[in-house]
Order: sequence, then C-alpha cells, then structure tokens
Amino acid sequence: MKIKKVIWKFINSKIFLYALFALLGLFVLNTCNKNSDLKRENNKHEQNIAAADSVITIFKNKNGTLTAEKAVWILSEKELKKKNNELSDLANNQKGDLISLNNTILRLRQDTSILHDSIRYLTSIIGKPVQIDATTWLLPWELQYTWDAKNYDIFKGHTIVEVDTNTYIVSHKNTLLDKRDSRIDLTFGEKVIDGKFNVYITSKYPGLTPESMKGVFIDPNTNKNIKKLIEKNHWFTGFGVGPSFGLGYDFIHNQPTIVIGIGIHYNIFQW
Repeated sequence: MKIKKVIWKFINSKIFLYALFALLGLFVLNTCNKNSDLKRENNKHEQNIAAADSVITIFKNKNGTLTAEKAVWILSEKELKKKNNELSDLANNQKGDLISLNNTILRLRQDTSILHDSIRYLTSIIGKPVQIDATTWLLPWELQYTWDAKNYDIFKGHTIVEVDTNTYIVSHKNTLLDKRDSRIDLTFGEKVIDGKFNVYITSKYPGLTPESMKGVFIDPNTNKNIKKLIEKNHWFTGFGVGPSFGLGYDFIHNQPTIVIGIGIHYNIFQW
C-alpha cells in the first residue's frame, strides 16, 4: 500500500507533469524530424526522376548567351552503380573521394551564315606562292575567325595546285590543314532551379551545343567529406546516448532528487 501511495503521489506531483510534457515534446520533435527526413527523401526521389529524363533544356540567359541545362542525380556512390553505369565508371576512374561529377558531349556545327560573315584579315588569307617544280605550286593560307574577345579560331594550312603549261588550267592536287589554334570560353556549373539540382553550360562560341548531359552529386548524408564542408545543424539533432543530469524522484526516501548517470536523450541544441 505504501508503494501505491508513493506512486500516486508522484503521479500527482509537478515533477511527473513536467516529465510528461517533456516526453510529449520529445515525441513531437521526433515526429517532425521523421517527417523532415521523409520529405527530403521524397524530394531526392523527384530529383532523380528528373535526372533520368534525357531532355536537355536550351535557352538564352539574361545576357543573351546560349545556356543548356539538365537535372542531375543525387545518389550515394553505392546507389550510383545501380542507377547509371556510365557515370559510375567515370567516377571509379577518379582519385580521392568524389563530391560531384558531370559528363557532357558537345557538338560544333557552323554553316556559311556564320563562317562567311565572321572571317578576319581577308587580305592575308593566301600567302606568297612557293614553286615546287615547273608546273606545281604551294599556296600557304590562313583563316582567322574572331567571334568575340574570348572566342576565336585560327586555321593555317597549304594548298598544292598544278598548272598546265599548254592550257594554263589550274588543277587542285591537295589541301592540308597544318595548324589550328582555337579558344572557347565555357562556363560549366551547378545550380538549383524550381527545386531541382541542375547542371548547366553556357558559351558565346557560335554553333556549340550539347548533345548529351548527365551528372551526379553524391548525397551529403552518405559522404563524410561533404558533411565536413556543410555547416553543422545545432538545433534538434535527434536522439543520442551520453552523460545525463536532471531532476528525478527518490521512491525510497519519498522525495525529489538529482539524478546523474548515463542515459538516452534527445538533443534540442548541440555545440
């Protein structure tokens, strides 16, 4: 009977009420934490569905520069092996711990509307002819295309022609490209658009468009090296085991007491 009275007294005490509210609060926080994890997994699933779609979005940005964009995978390295063999093979060829990887196939296609209007130094296209023998001549040539301050192409080569001394008809023997010097300004990165993690490419080099784009960002929750680079979450970090200090109730002496020991606790704030 004495034990029942002690238990009933404890149930009606403020300490029990405080403990009940504390447990209820922990339950609510834990539920919110689980809902947050579920929402994150759902967002990750939607991201990977978008990444599996082969469509590349091409548009002009605010400066009128052509931009190509596509969603990337967010996976652990183990998941990457199951989802995309090609990216997984490229990842395995890298040294160190992978954070992100992108692969793009670019195609350069230009026509006369671009090439004829952009050529420079027309007076120096053909150099001084060099006579090889009585009927054969070598004509050095150079073509320079300056698309803008950061993008250009310089082609140097030679053409060999033969002149018929009787009819004076010039026939083409061979044309060879001896040197090419090209400069392409390319911006390549990752950004978030409409809640999706996308890889993008921009360039002012005319006729340069991507035919294939794919990439992967290693899920931060599975990569310890990424976790080190991300700001630590101090609030509501979940359950843990460690030293415990708090108020309790001594049933033997029928009085509140201070309890020190090892226990399971929920971290509301962590340094």
